[in-house]
Amino acid sequence: MEFTVKFTWYDDEKIWLATSSCDKFALTLDHGSFDALLERVKIAMGDIAENELGYSGEIKIKLEIERIVSMNVEVSA
Repeated sequence: MEFTVKFTWYDDEKIWLATSSCDKFALTLDHGSFDALLERVKIAMGDIAENELGYSGEIKIKLEIERIVSMNVEVSA
């Protein structure tokens, strides 16, 4: 079974947001640390597979990562 989870960085809030959904479940988690959020997602997806979808076996999690960083540039005279 494979799940796709989108990780998006929100610079203003300094958090990563993980989202995933299908007809039978929706996942939304956040954390300031990418690695900590990934661990939370692994646990949550295991719980969803087992408890919501009645699945046991190998789970693959495909990550779609988006991080937009903005900066100001000033032209010197």
